[in-house]
Amino acid sequence: MLSFPFPHPAFPSGALPDLVSFDVFDTLLLRRVETPVAVFDAVARRARAAGLVDEGLTPPLFRLARQEAERQARQAAGSQGGEVELTAIYRHAALGDADALAALELAVEAGTLFANPLLLNTLHTLAERGCPVVLLSDMYLPPNVLRGLLRGAGIDDGLYRSLYVSCAEGRSKRDGGLFRKLLADHPDLRPERILHIGDDAIGDVAMAQAAGLQAVHYVPPPDFAHLRERERTLAGFAAAALSPPPVRRLAALAGLGDAPDEAFWLAFGALVLGPAIAGYCLWVVEDCQRRGIGVIAPLMREAHLFTPLMEDWIAQRGYAIQVAPLFVSRQALAPLDFAGMNGERARAILSGRPNLAWDKLLEEVGGTVPRELAAVVGLPLDRLAGQSLPDGRPALDAALALFDVPERRRRAEELVEETRALARDHLAERLGRAERVALVDLGARASIPAALAGLIPDGGWRFHTYLCYAVADVAKRQVAGMGISVFCGGSDAALIFGRVLYRTPQILERALTGLSGTTLGYRRDAQGRCVPRTAPPPARGEEAHAIALLQAGIRRYATLLRAAHPPEAAPDAALCDGEAALFPLVAALLMPTEEEARRLGSLRYDYNDGTDLERGICDAAALSEVAFLAEAAAPPLMSVAMGLRPLSVPWPQGALTLRNPGLFHRPAEALALEAGHGAVCRALAAEALRRGFRRVAAVAVGGEGGMGPDFVRVAGESGLELVAYADLMPHLILTPRFHGVPVLPMERLPELDGTPLVLVTLGYADRLEALTRTHFAAAGRTLRLVALGKS
Repeated sequence: MLSFPFPHPAFPSGALPDLVSFDVFDTLLLRRVETPVAVFDAVARRARAAGLVDEGLTPPLFRLARQEAERQARQAAGSQGGEVELTAIYRHAALGDADALAALELAVEAGTLFANPLLLNTLHTLAERGCPVVLLSDMYLPPNVLRGLLRGAGIDDGLYRSLYVSCAEGRSKRDGGLFRKLLADHPDLRPERILHIGDDAIGDVAMAQAAGLQAVHYVPPPDFAHLRERERTLAGFAAAALSPPPVRRLAALAGLGDAPDEAFWLAFGALVLGPAIAGYCLWVVEDCQRRGIGVIAPLMREAHLFTPLMEDWIAQRGYAIQVAPLFVSRQALAPLDFAGMNGERARAILSGRPNLAWDKLLEEVGGTVPRELAAVVGLPLDRLAGQSLPDGRPALDAALALFDVPERRRRAEELVEETRALARDHLAERLGRAERVALVDLGARASIPAALAGLIPDGGWRFHTYLCYAVADVAKRQVAGMGISVFCGGSDAALIFGRVLYRTPQILERALTGLSGTTLGYRRDAQGRCVPRTAPPPARGEEAHAIALLQAGIRRYATLLRAAHPPEAAPDAALCDGEAALFPLVAALLMPTEEEARRLGSLRYDYNDGTDLERGICDAAALSEVAFLAEAAAPPLMSVAMGLRPLSVPWPQGALTLRNPGLFHRPAEALALEAGHGAVCRALAAEALRRGFRRVAAVAVGGEGGMGPDFVRVAGESGLELVAYADLMPHLILTPRFHGVPVLPMERLPELDGTPLVLVTLGYADRLEALTRTHFAAAGRTLRLVALGKS
């Protein structure tokens, strides 16, 4: 079955083009790293370890040298269209043995590449339907090497007719030469009957269209770039050290064909929740395999989604691990807290369950409310405190005294023993005789795993607990002898993430548990077996549909993660650092967009504490609570927001954003703490798009040493088409194309016939503006400028 970009508007009614042309890298072949230059970092690490380069050549320095060598090699090959092979690039760098370094880079590249599973299916379908396919690549690897990389990734020679590579042809897509060569080789085909698919706005779209071909710009939807920009803004100078989760770009591409009314939920599930949940499940499986743990027991309700994700990875890797979900919950195990019941114990229970009414707890231990306390029925501990009875006695003291009655204490102990026996039986039936078992919870204090460990002899040794995130309280469990591993626990920053998620877990928990009813307790069936009693799923109607889409997005990410790491690939390549995996979610919680606040804030949240209480995450009560903060918008806003009571304001940033959209984005964007020129370039691109410009020319200063290279990259990511590049220092630009963009002298910019100019500079903006105004006035043309701080 054909998926995006089919059906294509140029070929209606299901008709196919006469020929389909694909770009190779970042289209058909993807890398298990976010940016291609990350390959150079991996080459540097292996080259240093093998003694191929000086140990002082760190990965960032090696990357810069490798890029500079390629620039010089292309400059030297100007007569051949600037196209070179890999070994020639390393011969321009006095870094070490050129042949050995080229071979190492090729090996690293091969280990990083995988076939885009979305387009691999399209290739097979096109072959089945007899539609010819050719591949075009602007690349320094010769055709025979590139064919080997394609075969290694699962794209056999029979899936395409021809392969055109720039370094072999002496021409490129960027200069239009490869498209002219393609048309010359197929004189019987009309250009408009050929469809080219690729990721580069210039080489794959503008130049293909200039040759008369139909073109598809194969890049993620704009929302993906917005997510990454938010994450870079929040990460600040540490952004480079926070490796993005793998295959997120592929997951964004998978959403290109989503229905508009489903796109938000699927994208948030795949791009924000997916890395956290799929990454956590994969990490647990791999750690259990390393430890020799044969049974993984995820706790319901999260196990509803955890179980299939873990089982799919286990099956792909061929591990002998069993997944056995456990039906447990705070509510089901609550009677265990009744041990030693008396007034003080009741106070402690009510403190830990702040929504539980005192009379509900009394009812659980078989008590009834006396007439004199009828007026305070239904009050939780905090509201009961301070109430007085008609006779003047404190209502709290009178209520707690009821738990000192011997009959209540006896009934409490009976419930403790009943619950302990049933829960033990449930564990035995689910876990069998497995010596080591992994208990998998979401987070953050390991209270339920601790309760389970206390039910059986040697539970602290037999059970190893896994948490997605944690807070400081988990140290108490560890000191008590529990083995605990935390996915997002490898740094101080990771523990901060844990506090954010512990403060606002509602969105993550609802996404994972909204379609699965909580475990209410246990009973015995006719055969005497322990059977869990479960409640109906809490989400209904439109909310249930939204949560189903969130979970579908998570599964989409997990499916693509498996596709990018087939059985023969090393499992470590698929592992993502927990801090990086949870960062997209933390960023969304701290700096939500207005749409996120509106849609996610409409979800409900059940407290899962035996009270049956539910509320909207950003309901009217929450909006009312934050009104004063939204109006004042005074520092320290984020800290004050985080300090609001979770029972009153479950997600303060969401509620504040609904009250005052942009409240958190404006100061963060103003700071934009980021190394390099990325933040400024993104601001320039955003300003151009805001003004409705899609085709622009870049005017910069300093060639490779200026902001120009970053702007070319950012423009491509943002969907801007760069038609020309001009530089105040033209002597630094020695080739007809700058990073693939045609170079024009400053005085020829008026020939672009009204194309807006983006001043890619800060310090030279006034000088560039004056110079361009002079040239445009002399030519009698109207100048349209995009510059920061100028209208």
